[in-house]
Amino acid sequence: MTFLTRDQLIGLVLVPVVVLGLSACLPSGNDGLPSISTPNSTSVSPPATSTAQAASPEATSPQEASAEATATQAASTPDAVQTSPPPAATPQSESAPQQPTGVGPTGSPRSGSQPERAPKSEETAEAPPQEPTVVSWLPTGPIGSDDPAPGQRYLMLQQFQCDALVQSVEGAADAAVWQAGAAVCRALQTGRQDDWQQASVAVARTPRIPQKQCLEFRVAATSAFLVAQYRSNPGSVFEAEPGPGEACPRQLLRLTVVDEDLRPVIGMPRASGPTSGGTIVRLDGYYVRVGEVLFDGVPTVPDIVAGGGDYQALYLRMPPAEGRESIRISIKDTVEVAGTVTFFYVDPAVPGSTLPPAAEPAKEP
Repeated sequence: MTFLTRDQLIGLVLVPVVVLGLSACLPSGNDGLPSISTPNSTSVSPPATSTAQAASPEATSPQEASAEATATQAASTPDAVQTSPPPAATPQSESAPQQPTGVGPTGSPRSGSQPERAPKSEETAEAPPQEPTVVSWLPTGPIGSDDPAPGQRYLMLQQFQCDALVQSVEGAADAAVWQAGAAVCRALQTGRQDDWQQASVAVARTPRIPQKQCLEFRVAATSAFLVAQYRSNPGSVFEAEPGPGEACPRQLLRLTVVDEDLRPVIGMPRASGPTSGGTIVRLDGYYVRVGEVLFDGVPTVPDIVAGGGDYQALYLRMPPAEGRESIRISIKDTVEVAGTVTFFYVDPAVPGSTLPPAAEPAKEP
């Protein structure tokens, strides 16, 4: 019987301790080490350690536990053949549950792991449109037939022909009131602050307009009112609508006798002409379009020389007297036109008799 010496016993006791210390120093999973093989065994590679296990320094891998057990067995049984441990089942890292695939607004697939970003309020919020303020613009004229230039200017302004009006009043004596109206007209169309500032300056330069000049008076009053509206509400958006009523009351005021060139005849105290007829007269007053002419209250078909359109003065050729001393004329527009005018028939003055020749002075004897 063979007895072990003291040194041999100490060596056998220290072998497991050394093996355990070496196994603790080896990397987990025996990465980079060749597999252990025996003549009667097949080489078995150790399974790869999962990423979750390698990342956890506190977890002890199954390979480490197996290596410790093998080293202990080898120390207790020297003649045993050391084989590589069977592959241990490596726990797979828990993967996140698969999310359902969504479809974006454009129809392309979108991974469920990438939630849709909520739109920012600054990107989606839009300022609500500003409601326009309805204001009154110029009402119907109507034109004064004996003052066609202001009537045509008024019509351009009423129809928002701002630039055309500015060109038509260049050099005119009464240009200031029309320029102010054109400036307000432009500001209403653009809504720009600098245009409103120019309109305010133009209105301030407008001289005082007498009320009897009804067209110019209405332009000045409307322009000043709209500038005041903008000053009280800066940045407002205006929507212009035709004003109620009319700038001038529709009425027939007088007759003016004109020549063949439609120029007024100077020096006639009243509208008159020969009983044979043919005198040309102009109907003066405020009207838009003459729809009907009445002689002594009876509708008639007059001999129109010129005019008759919208905002145009009407020129008539008077008929023969036929025993009448005068004709009372009235007209109808789209609405009633107040007033009547009278044409008088006057025969040409009979040439006066020539004075008898003066008596010759008596001859002295």
